[in-house]
Amino acid sequence: MHDPITGVTVIVPTLNRGGFLVDCLRDLVAQTYRPLEILVIDQSSEADTSVDAIVREHHNMIEHRRVNFRGLPRARNFGWNHARYDMLIYVDDDTRFGPDFVSSHVDAMKEPGVGLVAGAVDTISGRVDASATPGVYRRWTATPLRGFAAEIRREADHAAGCNFSVRRSAMEKAGGFDERLSTGPALYEETDLCLRVKSAGYRIVFDGRARLTHLVAPGGGCRVDKVRDYVKALSHNRAMMIRRHGRWFHAPVALGRLAGLGLSYARHYRRPAAVVDCVVGGILGLIEGGRDPFRQADAGTSL
Repeated sequence: MHDPITGVTVIVPTLNRGGFLVDCLRDLVAQTYRPLEILVIDQSSEADTSVDAIVREHHNMIEHRRVNFRGLPRARNFGWNHARYDMLIYVDDDTRFGPDFVSSHVDAMKEPGVGLVAGAVDTISGRVDASATPGVYRRWTATPLRGFAAEIRREADHAAGCNFSVRRSAMEKAGGFDERLSTGPALYEETDLCLRVKSAGYRIVFDGRARLTHLVAPGGGCRVDKVRDYVKALSHNRAMMIRRHGRWFHAPVALGRLAGLGLSYARHYRRPAAVVDCVVGGILGLIEGGRDPFRQADAGTSL
């Protein structure tokens, strides 16, 4: 039986996106649900006066933690280790939502056996297929399918990293985010967590009512500019997913799919140097990801 939900902490990791973060915080302080804590994990290189101003204005609700480390999984682990409440909602700093966003997550979390709720994601591009089945993980290819613009309610395998909620008890049983997946743009770190939450015996549900708009900020965050670094991170993290969440007979197909992804990047860039970067990065990532152990949650360090 679930513990009752007595409050919600919304965790917002951020890195050099002050303008986007301020708009996100304005939407959060306007939520109808109470009691509510907004926990900002700020990895930015410099303070932002507009962020400081809204934090001062809502100091009774916003807890602003500046930290001296970089990495999305680590920031998310820091968040749940320092949260006031036992229901946690994770959003990106470049998201916007209506006043009932938190309440929708709470309603979905009250279903029996649910430990994690995958929320819906709209984008400003408007090109997402709202009819797709959301949150499916294909073990044969180690591929997390999205479909998070759907408006339905159903069981799911994983959630979008920019919009999901989770019980602290589920985080504890799953071990938190694996910080080895901080490599590069932190690909698949939320999918890995979700699959471990399911393995711990919890249900994951997708609820189209708990939706937000992801603005996809052009800068900041955990973006990677170099082709070799991106492909290396892709290979590293996907190799970990293949090893951890598949059976031995899935591996040949999943590795073939990974090789195909690397080749697609090489074809896209066409330049000889970029092709070499894709090949070298892919091989290095595959080797390192294939031997990396799971790393338990790290509470992090605050300034």
